[in-house]
Amino acid sequence: MLALGASSVKAQTLDNADVNAQWFKTTIPVENGGQAPDVVKLLRAFHEAMPTWVTGEVLQQADHPAKGTRLSGTASIWDGKEDDDFRILVDRKNGYVDLESETDIDQMSACVWRKDNGHRIFAISLYEQHVMPQNLLCWYDYDPKTQKMTPAKGPLEEFVPSIKDADIGWSLPMTGTDFTLTEYYVGFPGITHVYKWDRKQFNFDHIEMPDFEYRPAVDSKAIHHISEGNAWTHYCMLDLTGKGNPLLAFCNFYDGEIGDLMLIGEFKGNLVSLGTMTQDGEKLNVFRGPKHRNGEDQVIVVHRDMAGGLWYNVVLGNLVQYQVCDLPNFSEADAGRTVKVTAGFGGETTDIIGDLGEWIDLSKLWRWQPLEFREE
Repeated sequence: MLALGASSVKAQTLDNADVNAQWFKTTIPVENGGQAPDVVKLLRAFHEAMPTWVTGEVLQQADHPAKGTRLSGTASIWDGKEDDDFRILVDRKNGYVDLESETDIDQMSACVWRKDNGHRIFAISLYEQHVMPQNLLCWYDYDPKTQKMTPAKGPLEEFVPSIKDADIGWSLPMTGTDFTLTEYYVGFPGITHVYKWDRKQFNFDHIEMPDFEYRPAVDSKAIHHISEGNAWTHYCMLDLTGKGNPLLAFCNFYDGEIGDLMLIGEFKGNLVSLGTMTQDGEKLNVFRGPKHRNGEDQVIVVHRDMAGGLWYNVVLGNLVQYQVCDLPNFSEADAGRTVKVTAGFGGETTDIIGDLGEWIDLSKLWRWQPLEFREE
């Protein structure tokens, strides 16, 4: 099995902060690179310029394959230690290598693409989980004439997330050529941007989201899938308090105008609908609310249903704090309306109804993106 030697190797290697400080200004010679260097040769050149523990482990396996498992002709090994288990995959044919683990050790992946002009694109992703976790993506163009790798811009440098404080992840293709970037927000599924390779460059193609479950209301026990019903075609993130915890909005369009619309938040660990706007009468509005007890701003999503009831969801970021209902009393017409707190964390009152602040014009905030759902 693979001998780690982690303590001695790590002492001689760089961490991600060191690599990040120099990779974009470092041109790397590739010894005997030739016209068609494979992913291992390019990885070795990178390692010689900026050695890391993970790249060293992958190169050791590439040079001296340990006894392990072979998947579809690709060497894949485990170190055999249950408390620190990891897998190394070396696939020269498909231009891909990685070191992956379900434990908290550092990880990496690297990939190479061939361009029509004879150049190669080499990308390496380094994921460091110790001290200050840091994900790093380095992108190079290999020129066979000079046999050097030059730092280059990839899709990540041009990418603009829906919200500026989003966590961004990426995936290098183990098979195929697609490159993907994924936005992550607390409580919501990842939003994946797919880039297609045309042998010259990467071009944005489409956006995908998992077909996730949600509840049609905060106090509902029913479970729906987001792909059901209205067949939403577009999404956007709405950061109404500027704190980086946005609400998730879906809509579809009719003749270029928004038809149906729904806002999604989170309540007690469940994704829930905060209200819908439809062409047949259901409406929603959003208002500034009073500050939360922790001093942060809240918003209030007010939804009017078909029967004329009003539902007030008090939201902090994307988390529903509690809900107030204001309903017609159908059983006793002369009794007026029934107002009560229907869901929350305890201690809430109905006074919020009289404390609505400024109305928020969502049309000035949303930036709709076309969307495809995928099954997990």
